[in-house]
Amino acid sequence: MTDAHTHNRTEGGGASSPAQSVLLSWGPTVLFGMLLPWITYHQLIGRDVHGAPALMLVSAWPALEIGLYFALHQRVDEIGMLILVALLLATVTAAAGCGSHWMGVGMGTAFTGLVGVAFAVSPVFGRPLTFWLGRRLATDGSAAGTARWNGLWLRDRGFRAVQCQLSAAWAVGFLLEAGLMAMLPPQLPVSAVGAASLAGPVGVTAALVGYSARAGKAWAAAVQTPAAPSSAPTA
Repeated sequence: MTDAHTHNRTEGGGASSPAQSVLLSWGPTVLFGMLLPWITYHQLIGRDVHGAPALMLVSAWPALEIGLYFALHQRVDEIGMLILVALLLATVTAAAGCGSHWMGVGMGTAFTGLVGVAFAVSPVFGRPLTFWLGRRLATDGSAAGTARWNGLWLRDRGFRAVQCQLSAAWAVGFLLEAGLMAMLPPQLPVSAVGAASLAGPVGVTAALVGYSARAGKAWAAAVQTPAAPSSAPTA
């Protein structure tokens, strides 16, 4: 995931402003993938709908957002898909836990580990997962922005190297988080386990996003910096 906005600013303007493009790209994701699920979940909890049924109902919002995003952009919203998968996993965890908090935590840890494995092996299948996530995060979602991002992969070896580097970093981060969660002692209170299972993935993801942003800016700066003149004497 790298900063493609630097490249985007050099292109000519389109019919819509950058703010409008960002709104069209991120508006449905924020509304249907974050705000409405949060509001709906708390409304359901207030009406004594708990666990798997509440999470299953909440999952309808990101599913709707994926459909709307596809209708607008003719491609799947990667972020919305991740949110939907996370909610469905939480639904399965709540249903399979059957009152056992440790069983639910174990399933969540296994999923985190599988996500790490997916990041690790994704370059074998052509393009790393960070390429797809970066295209969603670092562009305005327009056809032109997507084309620029795809073009960077095709023509820039440094861009490809950065994406593979980031994919490896995300793999290591999620695998380490899963390993640490698996090592939590069963004697810990339920509240502590719940806090750790929530804070762990969030903290790791935030750290990886920050690392990706820094790596992207470093790559963009290197691309824009002209090569230093040679100090060798000329004939």
